This record gives sequence, C-alpha cells and structure tokens, in this order.
Amino acid sequence: MKHTKILATYGPAIASVDMLRTLVAEGVNAFRVNCSHGKKSDFIEAVETIRKATEDSEYPIGLLFDISGPKLRLDHFEGEIELSAGDDITITSGSTDISKRIIGVNHPAIIESVTLGERLLIDDGNLILQIQSIDDGMVVARAMNHCRVLPGKGINLPDTDIKIPTITEKDVEDIATAIEVGADFIALSFVRSGDDIITARKILKERGGRQKIIAKLEKKEAIDRLDEIMVMADGVMVARGDLGVELPPSELPRLQKKIIKMANRYHLPVIIATQMLESMRFSPRATRAEINDVATAVFDFTDAVMLSAETATGEYPVETVQTMVATIKSAEDAGIRPPVHVDEHLIKAPIALTIANAVSTTDQSCQTKCIFALTSTGYTAGLISNLFLDEPVFALTADRMIMRHLSLYRSVYPVLIEKPGSFSEMLTVINQQAEEKKIAETHDRVIITGGYPFGKSKSTNFMMVHEID
Repeated sequence: MKHTKILATYGPAIASVDMLRTLVAEGVNAFRVNCSHGKKSDFIEAVETIRKATEDSEYPIGLLFDISGPKLRLDHFEGEIELSAGDDITITSGSTDISKRIIGVNHPAIIESVTLGERLLIDDGNLILQIQSIDDGMVVARAMNHCRVLPGKGINLPDTDIKIPTITEKDVEDIATAIEVGADFIALSFVRSGDDIITARKILKERGGRQKIIAKLEKKEAIDRLDEIMVMADGVMVARGDLGVELPPSELPRLQKKIIKMANRYHLPVIIATQMLESMRFSPRATRAEINDVATAVFDFTDAVMLSAETATGEYPVETVQTMVATIKSAEDAGIRPPVHVDEHLIKAPIALTIANAVSTTDQSCQTKCIFALTSTGYTAGLISNLFLDEPVFALTADRMIMRHLSLYRSVYPVLIEKPGSFSEMLTVINQQAEEKKIAETHDRVIITGGYPFGKSKSTNFMMVHEID
C-alpha cells in the first residue's frame, strides 16, 4: 500500500460515477471541489456524484472544498492592450477605457493599498508593473516588460499590505455549502495570519461544522507567519501557483522543503499542489522533471500530492493518476526514513505522544506487519503517521467523518467499526480486519493502540503487541 496520498481535483473530465470509481481504484484518496468555478448548485451536484461513486470504496474518500478567497482581477473588457517595456497604463476602480489605456479592477482595495514603487503583477506574473503615481482613485503603473494585457486576468501584489478581508461573503456562503453537504475539509485561500484561521473556525462553529481547516500557503505574509498559522490550522497546502508569483520561483524548492518539515514537526498533514504533472493535461506521458517533482515531495515525506487541471479538465486523467501512483511507490521503495525529532511542547497530549513513540520503537524491534489505532478523534493516528513508519496505520473508528478526516494523512487507512466493549472484543475485531483486508496472517505480529476503559471517549493510553490468531 502506498503511504503518500493523492488529492484529485473534480471537473468536467472526471464528472461521472464510472470515471470517479476508476480513479479511486487507481489510487486517488480524496477529491477537491474548486469553489472558484461554479455556483452552489454546481458544488452540490459535484458532491452528490463523488459520494455516489465512492460510497462503496474499501477505504473512505475525503472531500475538500477549496474556498476561493478574494480574487483580484482586471475588468472583463473587450479587446486587449499591447504594452512594451517603459509604457504606462492607468489602473482604476472605475470604468475601463482601453483607447486611453485605462483598465478597471474588481476591488477598490487594490487602488487604496498600493504605494509608490511597489509591483503589480498581472496574469501569473507575465506582466510586471511598477507603481509610478497615485491620484484620486487612479494609479499609473509602468510596464517592466513586453506583454499583452487581456481581460479578466488575475492580479498579485507581492509588495503590498493589501487592506482586504481574507474571507469574503462568497467564501462564507461556500463554507455553509460545505457544511450542508458534509465536506470533510475546507481549504482556506489568501491566508495571511493565524487570525484568518480563527475567523474561519468561528464561522464553522456558528454553523455547526466539523470540517478540518487546511491553510493554503500562497501569500508572502503567510510565509512570514508560518508558526502561528501551523498552530491554528488542521493542515497546510503549499499552493505553488500564487506562491510562485508572490515570491521568486527560485525560492519555491527551499520553501517547500521548509514547510513540509515544519508541518511534520507540528504533526499536520501537508499537501503539495500545482502543476505536479501539468504536461499530462495534453500528453499521456509526464516530463522527467515532473516525475522528479513528485518524487521529491515523497522523499521529503509529504502527506499528499495534488492534481489540479490534470484531472479536472485534462485529456488523460486516468493515465495521470497511474503515473503519480507509480512514481510514489518507486520513491517510497527508495526512500530513507529521516530522523524523527518530536518537539514535545507542541503536543497537547503527552500520553498519546509517549504511546506513539513506543509504537515507533516497537515496530522496529518486533518486525510487526502493521499498526491498528483505535480512535475516536484521529489524533493518535495522526501522531503515528508523522513518525514515518514503513508499515501502514489502520485507524479503527466508529465515526464516519473522523474516517474521512484521516484520508489525507500519510500511511493512515481508516476503517469503520463498532466500538468494542472489552479487550476480548477488540482482539476479535483486529483478527477479523486482518483477515478481511489481507493485512496480516496467522502468527504475524501487529501493534494495537487505544484508550481504556472501552465504551468511553478515552484518550489513547495503551499499546500492545498482538499475534494474529
């Protein structure tokens, strides 16, 4: 079984029950619904299709709502403007007049926030503008390179402390939809501080949501405040698209490694996203560089790798997943387990941490086949996941949402069970699961963790080695 999980983006290319089932059979562990495209009815339809396709899957398939955040864009004007290096253009929160090289933007905060000398990037950084003057709601910016300016293109302000809320009214509506349809994760865009996570959690709590919050790291401000974001979030995503515009692309490899290492230290699932197998949108074969990109993320012990347009609109979604699975397995076979340094001050449950460390030591000395973690919250299974064991972790729980919350953790495969009432019932469940899922055979050793006494919501407080019979 592969340890690294795959998050695939839902879209027209895979919008059928048969296609979704095929992708799950090939190795997809969770699906992403991109709220930047579509409306509530589209999202509900997507969830219904995904749930129908995955309801009989052997292991739970997670569902992530990617909340769009404030999208800064140029006006949707007619035509285009050709700019050469040194040409000036006027940006306004008012109306567009391309004959006068005046272009409107979709949010007045862009005009209100910029200062002289700052950069304004358009179309993923393909056009670099520098602010020359600001006067009465009009910003004059000078082109630093030759480029065609097309309507509706995205805007990035890497030098600007932009005065705009992270969570928009649309985001609140999309979070409410995620709660309504029972999504498992909320990926929060435009995160700049831990306060943004607190705000999102408050919105969830007010509406009775139990979704895990994944902080998308795509802003320069987020990189400057990684520690506080990781304290507040339930997981992080390295969103390399916008992050590669906000910061020099040459910094991305270093930052990616740093973020993965930090997330592992905080025992948070970490997802690597954007253009992992981009060429497979139109080709049945990936480039060597893309294969190396995926393998590098696996070598660094990321929890999940994400496919975006490759599955949403690509021509070869099945081949893309197959390529990713083959690359993951090859990299995992060749990977070397890193030294595990656990910062105890970051762990809220010292007994669970002690159990997790004992699992790691016992696993190496007893040649166990796998770990069974009985859990009501998924917490200990997550701790064990970040110890990078060679064996899979089977999280046994009676809570379906907790099962799906664990779908993006490295090495963790959740299983739905009824809560055992005694050690004897627990061992019966373990023996049955070992046989049904062909995990272990008679006389094989497995590790079991859980909370005693049974029948109550107890934190993990025991570990034992069990010989399958």
